[in-house]
Order: sequence, then C-alpha cells, then structure tokens
Amino acid sequence: MPMRVSSESEATTIDLWRKRFFVSVTLLTWLVIVGILARFIGLIAGPIILLTLAGLIAYIIHPLVKILERVLPRPLAIAVVFLALLLLLVSLLYFVILAAIQQLASLVTSLQTFVQHPTFQKQLQPIFHFLTQIGSSPQQLVSALQQVAGYLQGAVFNILPFISNLFAIIINVIILTSFCLYFLIDGSRAVHWFRQNTPQRFKAKINFFINTLERSFGGYVRGQIILAVIITLITAVGASFIGVPFIILLAIIVFVFEFVPIIGAYISGTIGVLFALANGWHTALIMAIFVTIINGVLEGQILAPRILGHAIGLHPIISIFALLIGSSLFGIIGAVLAAPIAGLCQALIQACWSNWRTTHPEEFSPETPEET
Repeated sequence: MPMRVSSESEATTIDLWRKRFFVSVTLLTWLVIVGILARFIGLIAGPIILLTLAGLIAYIIHPLVKILERVLPRPLAIAVVFLALLLLLVSLLYFVILAAIQQLASLVTSLQTFVQHPTFQKQLQPIFHFLTQIGSSPQQLVSALQQVAGYLQGAVFNILPFISNLFAIIINVIILTSFCLYFLIDGSRAVHWFRQNTPQRFKAKINFFINTLERSFGGYVRGQIILAVIITLITAVGASFIGVPFIILLAIIVFVFEFVPIIGAYISGTIGVLFALANGWHTALIMAIFVTIINGVLEGQILAPRILGHAIGLHPIISIFALLIGSSLFGIIGAVLAAPIAGLCQALIQACWSNWRTTHPEEFSPETPEET
C-alpha cells in the first residue's frame, strides 16, 4: 500500500513538471513568434503607417459622410468632405505651421541671447555656487544651455529639407487619399459582409472582434481628438492671458502631445512653463499653476473620464510599456497608436481568458465573492 501511494505521488509530480515544461516552452515559442513578427512589421513600417492612418482618417470622417448622404449621393458627399478637409489642411499649413516655424526660429534666437545676457548670468550665481559646492563647474551649466539652443537651431534647419522634399510628401498624400477613398466607399460593405457571411460557429467571435475594434480604436481616437482640441484651446487662451510667448508653437506642441498617453501632458506642460520663463519667474509660476490645474483637475478628473470613458481601460504600466514599444518601432506615429492597439490586444486577451475559464473550469479554483 505505501508503495502504491508513493508511485501515485511520483506520477503526479512528473505530470506537474511536464505541464510546467509545456507551458514554459509554449510561452517561449510565442515570444519568439512575436519577436519575429515585430521585426517583420518594423521592416514594412512605412506602408503599415500609411494604411493605418488612412483607416483612422476614414473612420473619423465617416460620420460626416453619413450626415451628408441624407441630402447628397455618397460619391458627392465623400468629395465634399475631402474638399473641406483639403481647405482646412491648406489653411493650417499656411497660417499655423509657417507661424510656428517663425516662432521656433524666434525662440532659438531669444534663448541664445538670454543665455549670454549678463543679467541671466547674475541670476545663475546661486546655482553656480551650489554647483561649486558639489564639485561641478558652472561652465557646464552654461554649456548645456548653449547646447540646447544649438539643438533647437538644428531642428529649425532640419525643417527646411523636410519642406523642400515636397515630391515625396505629395506622393504619400496621394496614396493616403486613395486608401481613405477605398475605406469610405467599401469599408462599411466589407464589415457588413464579415458580419453576415461568417460561419455560424465563428460569427460570435467575429462580431466580438469588430465591436472591440470599434470601441478600442473608434471610441478612443474620436474622444482623444475632441479632448486634444478642448485642452489645446483652453491652454492657448489661458497662456495668452498669462502673457506666455510663442502661443501658436505652444498650441501645436500641446495638441500633438495630448495623443501621447500618461506622459504627454507633463511634457507639453513643462515646455509651456519654459516658454513662460522668457517673461520672468512670476509668469512661469502662474503658468505652472495653470498647467497643473488643466492637466490634473480639468483633464484628468473631469474631461477625460467623460469623453474617453472606458474606451481602453489600460493600466498605466501597460500604457507606458506600449508607448515605449510603439515609439521604438514606428516613432511618433507608433507612440500615438500604442494605447488603442494595446487596448484592443488587452480586450482580446481578456475575452480569450474568460472563454478558457468557461470551457475549462477544472483548471481553476472556485472564486470567492471578494475575488469575483
């Protein structure tokens, strides 16, 4: 009898280690597959970015097309929407972007003059004294500030080749527009076909995937654009009343960084405070208080929960990790799209996990009411 119990115990131990080995090998295999896919996607990043942007733009303007379809044929409604967008983009390029470039050049000149001014050197004496006490050279601080000015000046000069390379930009815009047109014309038809013609055993899963894609991408992107516009307008108006210079440049920075999760608002707020330093420490202090109220109270506690709702529901750690991966693979576009893609993956993983728990209840211990 003891020998039989011992044999059963050894068999159970072997099965346990075999199961752990199988799980470990499976996880490593999936990690290798994900790494290979990430490398492959990185090699074809350009077309993927164009296709993704086209899909997002088509999804965003689709409600406008649906509204115009009530009084116009669909092709004419699409043409009217695209013409309006073209006029808007041309206006932005002419009035906003050129003004922002001029303000950036003015900022670089002002920063260089400010760093070399005797008054600024005098204001830095307490900092110089502190640096001397900790064994650092005051010249290192001045050199660092001059390097920052040099980097900004280099950024201004790098904008000029970007603008001069109009041919490549025009080609990409034409491709992007073509993708948008096809998405607007055939997108709804394709979604309807998938919903209706999927085999019955897969129909629920396909509908769940489409609905999750709609919620994670659609709700997030539209809500984030609305939130970015509101925060940008409030920040620009408030900064102009406070007396912060370079308002147009600051507004563009705030709008762009609103799409970067978690840390974007802090980066744009810090830049706004640095801009305010050009008019003195009092202006910078008022701007810092204003930015704190905007980011911490108005956006974080009031606007974002109501506009975005539970479109994604990502934990901050997952959001930052997705941001790092997206920016490493696709740059600024990857950083912007990291949160909705991570939200989509999280929803699908949660659904698969829930389905596994339902179909394999013997693998899990009964939940207590508190755990539920």
